Amino acid sequence: MNRRHPKTLIVDDDADLAHALSIRLRAAGFEVHVSHSAGEASSVVLHQRPHVILLDIGMPGFTGFEFHDCLRFAERGRDIPIVYVSAHDTPANRMVAYRQGARAFVAKPYDWDELLTTIRDVIESSKFEVQSSALLSFSNFGL
Repeated sequence: MNRRHPKTLIVDDDADLAHALSIRLRAAGFEVHVSHSAGEASSVVLHQRPHVILLDIGMPGFTGFEFHDCLRFAERGRDIPIVYVSAHDTPANRMVAYRQGARAFVAKPYDWDELLTTIRDVIESSKFEVQSSALLSFSNFGL
C-alpha cells in the first residue's frame, strides 16, 4: 500500500457532498476516486484497487448494500474495507452494514475529525490483517 497516499473510493450519488469530501481527503493526503453509482464504482475497484471504500446507502439503481453484497463475491473487491457514510442512520441499517462486513458506519452529517480518524483506523487495521494473514500462511509451511 502506498502509505503516503492511500487510495480512497467515495461512492455517493450526491455529487456536491462527494466533491466536498474528496477535497478534504486530498488535503489530508489521500488519493481519491469518486463514483456516483455502483457501475462507476465497480470500474474503479477493478482498475484502481482502493484501500478503503466510503459507501452511501441510498443511491439510485444499486443501493450501497447491494453494491457491497456484490463486492463480497468479487475477487478484486472482497477484502476492501467498507466504511458506510450515510444519512440513513437507523439501527436496522447499521445491523445490515455490519453483517455484510462493514468496518465502520459514520452518520451524515458527519464530523470531519471523526470520519478522518475512522478512515485512517480502518486502513491501518486492514494493513495489519493482511500482514497477519501472510504470517499465518507461512506458518502452514513450517516457516
